[in-house]
Amino acid sequence: MKKYPWLFIRNVVFASLLLMAGALWAADWVKYEALPTGSSVKIDGTSTIHDWTVEGKLIRGSMEFEEGVDIDPSQKTIHGLKGGKLNAQVEVSILVRSLKSGKSSMDSVMQQAMKQKEYPTIEYRVKEMVLKEPHTPGTPFVFDTKGELTVAGVARTNLMQVAIERVDKDKLKTTGSTTVKMTDFGIQPPAPKIALGAIKTGDDVKITFEWLTALPAKPADASQK
Repeated sequence: MKKYPWLFIRNVVFASLLLMAGALWAADWVKYEALPTGSSVKIDGTSTIHDWTVEGKLIRGSMEFEEGVDIDPSQKTIHGLKGGKLNAQVEVSILVRSLKSGKSSMDSVMQQAMKQKEYPTIEYRVKEMVLKEPHTPGTPFVFDTKGELTVAGVARTNLMQVAIERVDKDKLKTTGSTTVKMTDFGIQPPAPKIALGAIKTGDDVKITFEWLTALPAKPADASQK
């Protein structure tokens, strides 16, 4: 009878190890990392005298899919979908200082309005990706996404349609756009003091992006050196 407690503990430990091993196996992901060149982001807005645009060329972050997911737009659908949803982990970061208008005075006003010194980055994290079907082979996959957009330290849920296509076997291009209100993020639309408040910026802005990601380069085979 004295052996039974030890057998019970042994079985519990063994079962726990199996569960941990299963969890590790299920957690295999394929990661596409942002490339240092080739991406772009643009923010378009309005003012009482003219429309304005700021642009950047650097989008940091990564996009991960469960192992077995195949993003191949030449096919009718994506292998690995679950209930029409793609299980993905997507994180994006954009430096506020990297966004330029071509006018240093405007850049300064924008950075001040966005509280750049305190919150130097714009962050976006995807929470849900639902494939829009039917998909026409040979065209980018289109998704309805839900994510969390953080600007000036304020996070808001964002709904956005994005398209993903394969540039080559190791690279993906993701494009999309969304319209947001500055005031939703606690940003007061700028009215530059230099113009004595005569120039006022509209609350709505449109964010458009093109993001290139790639699988990490495989290390060279030492035997081939």
